[in-house]
Amino acid sequence: MTRPTVLVAHERSAVRHIVGHVLSLEGFEPTPAADADAVLAALRDRPWAGLVLDVALPGTPAFELCDRARELRGEGLGARAIVLVASVYRPTSYKRRPTRLYGADDYVEIHHLGDALPGKLRRALGLEGASADMHLDAGEALRELGDGRMGEAADAELAKLIVADVVLYNGDRILETPDAVSAELALAPDLQAARELFTHVSRSPAAAGSDPIRHAFRELMAALGRPEVHP
Repeated sequence: MTRPTVLVAHERSAVRHIVGHVLSLEGFEPTPAADADAVLAALRDRPWAGLVLDVALPGTPAFELCDRARELRGEGLGARAIVLVASVYRPTSYKRRPTRLYGADDYVEIHHLGDALPGKLRRALGLEGASADMHLDAGEALRELGDGRMGEAADAELAKLIVADVVLYNGDRILETPDAVSAELALAPDLQAARELFTHVSRSPAAAGSDPIRHAFRELMAALGRPEVHP
């Protein structure tokens, strides 16, 4: 029986390795990708059963990659099922269950990649069978990697990680606003929580008058084709 192919896209090689190992044990055929360019090349090369996609993957925003993966299905390429991976492992007030996922089928927090991801992929692909093992040992390692990624990031990268997470959990509200300014106003409390997390984790104080979270948010909105003000 052919094993379903899954493209595992994450910046961290250790995360790709752990997730690939779990998926192999669960009957999938995983292939790693380290950045958006590698994902796009793979999606254009052949069809994939699944795409596991870190929302803070370097390069083209993951939310845009979801659209590309879906568009390529019409050419017999792309990915049939897409699961987004939250970029931040920390409890925050902005985390909620989103109902709109930018074209993805589901999402999973990084520390649940071991126990929840196989089942989410099976459901999205319409496959039968239950997980043979909860892989809880993988969860602890992934939790540490997720937290360590934040602690090691330079400030600009840290802001992008946090903002990508905020955008994942707020697809409902962002997609209902006409422009970046309206989205920023709608997400004001969550962006403030993001600033507090940034201040807590950052290794250096922000320059007076600077707002790395707002800059990263506006930058991501622009990359997603949302103007600052609706024309």
